[in-house]
Amino acid sequence: MSTMTALSRAEFTLLGRNRVLLFNAIVMPLVFPIVLLIVGSRSDGGLGDAGVGSALEVFALFLLVLLVYYNMLSVYATRRDELVLKRLRTGESSDFQILLGPAIPSLVLTVALGVIVGAVVVVFGGPVPTNVLLVAVALLGGAALFAALALITSAFTRNAEAAQITSLPIIALALAGSSALRGVLPDSISRVVELTPMAAVTDLLNLGWFGTTTPGDASVGFAATFTEAAMPALVMLAWIVGSVLIVRTHFRWEPRS
Repeated sequence: MSTMTALSRAEFTLLGRNRVLLFNAIVMPLVFPIVLLIVGSRSDGGLGDAGVGSALEVFALFLLVLLVYYNMLSVYATRRDELVLKRLRTGESSDFQILLGPAIPSLVLTVALGVIVGAVVVVFGGPVPTNVLLVAVALLGGAALFAALALITSAFTRNAEAAQITSLPIIALALAGSSALRGVLPDSISRVVELTPMAAVTDLLNLGWFGTTTPGDASVGFAATFTEAAMPALVMLAWIVGSVLIVRTHFRWEPRS
């Protein structure tokens, strides 16, 4: 535990020194959804489910893509390029601890920012969550998923600068799962898009908050949300397990020679 604490503390310190990553990790996930909530609360109809749903989706997208995925991709690529990962493996830390250490700040900030945004929604007159457990699963499960995707992407990312290019496929995949895009796609394509990581996160988040995957539609009660959440939860779990299996065989601990 002391080893894990030391690694986590070091990662928090390094994150605090990198102003660009810190800005992307904290400010970006908060600014846009809060602006959407403020604009929605001042409209004639007040803050409705659709407006809150849009703000929460933007929040989840920025949170998981910028705070978790891109931040961790940069960290893993930099640590490997500087031979930090290689040196850590010669010590008492296990591989699991070495890989989990850089993820701790993102997971802690995910919880903190989720609480902040949830409080802002309620303060501005939005609905309270129908099932807080599903909201937590959406955000924490999504963080685990995108952390695993960061590990996969880091396998072919030479350094932090290259991450700007290698991250584009995952960012595009995340954008493809937005509910706005799924709403205009044909049903056959939309069903495929529902199997993407961000689609699973969004569906779980909406179910947890509104009791439906489409804010504004008829909602279900607390107990029924667990049944409705089965499919997106399985999609999320499949992505996490598949990503972890790929990481176990393809993650690179040293720079390419």
